[in-house]
Amino acid sequence: MKLVMMFVALFAMVGPAFASDGGGSDGCGLGWQVTQKKSFLATTTRGTTNGVVPPTFGMTSGTIGCDQHTFAKNEMPAVNMVATNQDAIMIDIAAGGGENLAALAQAMGCRDANGLASKAQSNYSSLVGSSSEQLYRSVKSMAVANGCAI
Repeated sequence: MKLVMMFVALFAMVGPAFASDGGGSDGCGLGWQVTQKKSFLATTTRGTTNGVVPPTFGMTSGTIGCDQHTFAKNEMPAVNMVATNQDAIMIDIAAGGGENLAALAQAMGCRDANGLASKAQSNYSSLVGSSSEQLYRSVKSMAVANGCAI
């Protein structure tokens, strides 16, 4: 049993260093800031460091040597719009349309902003009081259901 636990611990330390998602994030993270050598010890160090401090923030934000993933790049305009214009968007949702909601629909890749507006208006009571993150996720799921290309 101890041998199995030792292999599990070793894989947990070294495994992340060998994992690649094909999204341009291989070779990034805090571990690569510690060492960039191509040795077993360096790989183990990177794997351990990235296991303790995963590079997911870097993959999303495009920092610590990581490329920003496509899904994060595609969603950033809509995320920023909700974060900075939440009150105006909520007013437009209550009204069943408006320039802020139309701009959000466009940022989400919607061809039919009116369809998203009516869907959001019919769900207004569940959106009231939402944080900007909750509002974004709710409107995004409505947009996806409406055929928008986020």
